[in-house]
Amino acid sequence: MGLSAAPSLADGRAAPRAAPASAAAPLPTFDFTDCPALPAGADPDKWRCEVHVATGGMQLGGLTVPLRPMTITHAEGPLPDGSTGQVFGAMHATPSPATGGLLDIPGLPERAPMLGVNVETKYGGWFDFLSHGTSAGGLDVTLALSGPLLPEDCSIGTAEHPIRLTMMRKGPNEWISKDPPILKGTLWDDTVAIPAATDCGPLGAVLDHRNNLPSPAGANSVTLDGLYTFKTYTQLGR
Repeated sequence: MGLSAAPSLADGRAAPRAAPASAAAPLPTFDFTDCPALPAGADPDKWRCEVHVATGGMQLGGLTVPLRPMTITHAEGPLPDGSTGQVFGAMHATPSPATGGLLDIPGLPERAPMLGVNVETKYGGWFDFLSHGTSAGGLDVTLALSGPLLPEDCSIGTAEHPIRLTMMRKGPNEWISKDPPILKGTLWDDTVAIPAATDCGPLGAVLDHRNNLPSPAGANSVTLDGLYTFKTYTQLGR
């Protein structure tokens, strides 16, 4: 996803020189369990599965959410007709507490846990991770809201009307390891529009009022600081 600017393992080009990794920071462990099945006729030696692990933050109207680790898995490679294909695998995100809780008051969740709000980013049903210049592609998401006072289906964005992220890269990716191949980079989107909360019961109006929702494009931002790695399907034994 956007971070994926590494040369294909099958194209014969040399990978960029790896930057030295800090001895105090062990390399992360990546899970390839969610690698999707290949399209019919795809060459497993030319298709690779990519696993991205990101943290960062979201500013959604007046709602500030520091993002806990989020993992996105997808595959890409050449199709039999010569075009480039991509297949989504899975997205897993750790629920992150919204700063200020339900009423957007600093320190509120710590003083009054009943007024806390957690935000979980979920896949919204569409993606395009094929990079074009500084673009890192796009992704539809929904934001599931949970808390002691919120109903189960409370969310910002829905399956029918998800939030579309159009991610850009902040500078070039950096190789931090070549064996295994691991790159890091930063993605951001400051053009995303955020809708009002949905299915949140009587507290939906409170969420919208306190957090300035809906919030138009230009008033919001999403930043993802990520690491990613990849393996060909031949390396995966598939």
